[in-house]
Amino acid sequence: MTLADVRLLARIGVSEEEREAPQECRADLDLYGSFRAAAETDDLAFSMDYCRILDCVEETAAERPYRLVETLAWALARRVLGNFPVARARVRLRKRPAVLEGRLSFVEVEIEQRRPPGRAE
Repeated sequence: MTLADVRLLARIGVSEEEREAPQECRADLDLYGSFRAAAETDDLAFSMDYCRILDCVEETAAERPYRLVETLAWALARRVLGNFPVARARVRLRKRPAVLEGRLSFVEVEIEQRRPPGRAE
């Protein structure tokens, strides 16, 4: 499952000034797991509820300040893996740094995390 171009508001940046007000970031989340039970039953209870996942990533982005895009991307992946039947999550997170306006369109980081061993799906 992919959640594409998710709009997130985060207090993010290395300087305190950057973190004073929320900035828009964009994320793509590629989520991997078994869809068999959901497909066979047509029951949302066995699926990855993308509305709940979207709420979760928005809350994670807004809950505290982040200095680095890497930190926020990592937090998004860990939160999804910890709360949903997801075996692996790939997060691409983009930010348009105001201090570099006119020099580049955005910076992007991509991270991939797997469910910790021993955790049931």
